[in-house]
Amino acid sequence: MLTWFLNPWMLLGGLAVASPILIHLLNKRRFKIVDWAAMDFLFEADKKNRRRVQIENFILLLLRCLAMLLIALMLARPFLPSSVTNVLQQSQKLERVILIDDSLSQKILNGSQPAFDSIKSSTKEMMGRFAESTKTDDWLTVMLTSDPEQPLLANEPLTPSTLATLNQTIDDLECSDLVADYSASLGELKRYVSGQRESGGRVVYIFSDMRESDWTSSLDAESENAPNKLTTEISETTAGCFLIDVGSSADQNLAITSVRPENLQVADKVIQFNVSVANYGTRTAEQVRILLQVDDGQPDYETIASIAPGQTQELAFRYVFPPQASGVDLLNPEPEVKARFANYRVRAEIDRASLGEEGLVADQLLDDSIGLYASRVIDGISVLLVDGDPSASSERSETHYLNSLAVAGTGLDMEVVTASELETVSLSDFSVIFLCNVDEASGARVESLETWVEDGGSLVFMPGNRVRAKTFNEAFYRDGEGLSPLGLVEISGDPTMARWVNFEVDAQVHPSLRTIVGSDASSLSNVDVFSWWTSILPESLVGTQVEVPLRLSDDQKSPAMVDKTLGAGNVVVFTIPGDGDWTMWPSSPTFPPVMVDLIDYLVGSGGEDSSVEIGGDINFKLDVSAYQGRVGMRNPKNEKTEAVARPLDDSEEAKQSEIYKVSFDSIERRGFYDLELNRHTGQKENVLFAAKLDPRESQLKRLPAASLEGDFFGDKVKMISSQDLSEQTVSGGNTEIWLTILMLLFGVLALEQFLGWYWGKKR
Repeated sequence: MLTWFLNPWMLLGGLAVASPILIHLLNKRRFKIVDWAAMDFLFEADKKNRRRVQIENFILLLLRCLAMLLIALMLARPFLPSSVTNVLQQSQKLERVILIDDSLSQKILNGSQPAFDSIKSSTKEMMGRFAESTKTDDWLTVMLTSDPEQPLLANEPLTPSTLATLNQTIDDLECSDLVADYSASLGELKRYVSGQRESGGRVVYIFSDMRESDWTSSLDAESENAPNKLTTEISETTAGCFLIDVGSSADQNLAITSVRPENLQVADKVIQFNVSVANYGTRTAEQVRILLQVDDGQPDYETIASIAPGQTQELAFRYVFPPQASGVDLLNPEPEVKARFANYRVRAEIDRASLGEEGLVADQLLDDSIGLYASRVIDGISVLLVDGDPSASSERSETHYLNSLAVAGTGLDMEVVTASELETVSLSDFSVIFLCNVDEASGARVESLETWVEDGGSLVFMPGNRVRAKTFNEAFYRDGEGLSPLGLVEISGDPTMARWVNFEVDAQVHPSLRTIVGSDASSLSNVDVFSWWTSILPESLVGTQVEVPLRLSDDQKSPAMVDKTLGAGNVVVFTIPGDGDWTMWPSSPTFPPVMVDLIDYLVGSGGEDSSVEIGGDINFKLDVSAYQGRVGMRNPKNEKTEAVARPLDDSEEAKQSEIYKVSFDSIERRGFYDLELNRHTGQKENVLFAAKLDPRESQLKRLPAASLEGDFFGDKVKMISSQDLSEQTVSGGNTEIWLTILMLLFGVLALEQFLGWYWGKKR
């Protein structure tokens, strides 16, 4: 309790106490004794006063030693238990340390008001009581679970004169959208209260809604960082530790856990948005109506018949984004660079008006009843079809079936060129390139194709009967070092079409095959293939560097489709052509959805994710050859911050690249974030992000009473409700007495000086 005895100043003071004694002893040795006959008469006279003088000198020595000890005590700043100081009728000095759970779950309705409002009311009432108290001299520290390392208030005096300012600070508090990390928050609180005290004792108040996910999480109750263990340790180092339960027994909740598009977002194409709704309560929710709204447009509604406790249901909404407006500015004849995509704010929400009185009880947390998604819609997918076997008859060309996919609703913009015209085409104008029955290109063009793919483009090979295996392998395979993930060997099968094989879909269904497999799992197995290219594909690469979504049912299980990731892009190789010479597939109803989904997958695979979780970072790759390196960002409150693009890493290659990364750290609010890009030409573009809530905050289940049995928190932690907070008192705190010691020191020094003068004068 009296740990101040170990203060270094007390050790020095112990040495200083001996200094008057040493000085006295040294002074005695300074005199030399000389015998003198006349002194005998003086010795006889001195014998009568010697005892009195010795007592006086001893008293002065004690006063000087006491003065040194008091100086050491004053520097050590000791404390005394309040039980002692109360006897002396001194005020008790206490620092009130408050930890407030300001996570999203505190917005739960507790009666007619959010739980967080109850926390603020209780805190202000408690502050007012302590500010007016004459029994304690109080100081206030307030910490938040959203940022425990930066106290909202740090050791502020709690007096009538400061109360208005402190109350305003509490009034201005808002719930964060972050998850409450009790291990981190209580760990920081423990570090703070265990630190060196410069005033009296500390009393801790922890406001919590007592959610099971906060207190138990994934940590064992006996773990060093378990929240309950940290609370116990805090209670053992403070004068008091109160755990205030501000939760509600109404823990039923519905939440929108995700909003996501099913396919690539392209203008003038039907886009499916899937909205997931979870029931975190203990009762079945009936007739839950969900709305989906794009920007300020007319909302669309769908209804979930019922959601059982602990289950998640998914609704599908369909929407068509309009193409970007185009026009010519007569005042500016220079053509503008078209934005890569248009941004749309997509919002899904539980329609509370449809829930009824019972349904409203099932949804106690309103904020997670809204889901957001930032849609980046491209105006069309530019696809280049390279025909290595052109024909005067359109139906006989290698690209006929692929070109016929460019109809309304697909978002595809096709352009057909010959193999020779490929040499002069600007690759950057296209997202996907099909090489149909093409086996060669110039070395420079092959090199530019590799760079284009690595930067995010996607290349598809569909070799036919005009392809020469040796030429193809030298140009595109190069013993596994080229663009193609496989090398061609020879044409196999039955040209007379008397015998055939079929497709076999891999158990891990490829994104390009999900639509057709989901609608009719056996449809691809019914496609007949009469001829195909046998190939070289090391099986050691399968599952690591390449995928084989489709195989053939021949004896060798030959690959029919191979997908390889190369840089930011993809290379896909079919071992059959795009026409109907070797298979009936192009004329099958399964061909269009597979090819459309394949193109969507290839274009989407190089895209940036537009969603970020609360607490995470927004990262965006920026081409600094086209855009300025300084990027602005507006948050949901329209406040602007800026960041500078940096190389992707510290390597020399990254520093020389034109692709940089711009980052905005620690996103703390749910909503839309708008990145503002500036082209070197002066044009502006925007990139939209959506910050989504962590679904853990939607789980309102409270800590069961059985969990609190035994020694979960320890004996020194007092669990109370906010209504009982005003009745709590603290005893056993420490009071600092350095001012008393200072006054006593002055008294000792004055007495020593007076006695020394008075007795010296008498002598």
